[in-house]
Amino acid sequence: MTAAAFAAQERINPRTLTYWRWRLRADGATALPSSRRAAPFVELVVPPAVRDAPGGLEIVLPAGYRVRLGEAVVADTLRTVLDVLEARG
Repeated sequence: MTAAAFAAQERINPRTLTYWRWRLRADGATALPSSRRAAPFVELVVPPAVRDAPGGLEIVLPAGYRVRLGEAVVADTLRTVLDVLEARG
């Protein structure tokens, strides 16, 4: 599958893939991270219907953890929770 086809399928900007390919190569990476490690980048695309709806948000991590957020979230706290969960994955 081409990068453009994958980007269209996942509804992400194809330039995001181009950037990360460049970035990983610039950092000396020769292969993608293993599935046992945390992904270096995840683009979150929130559809308008979800973004504008009252309530919270649910994040599902690759290891299967689900994080449910209310309307008010402190970014540093969320970052700490995600770091801990990703380290366990």
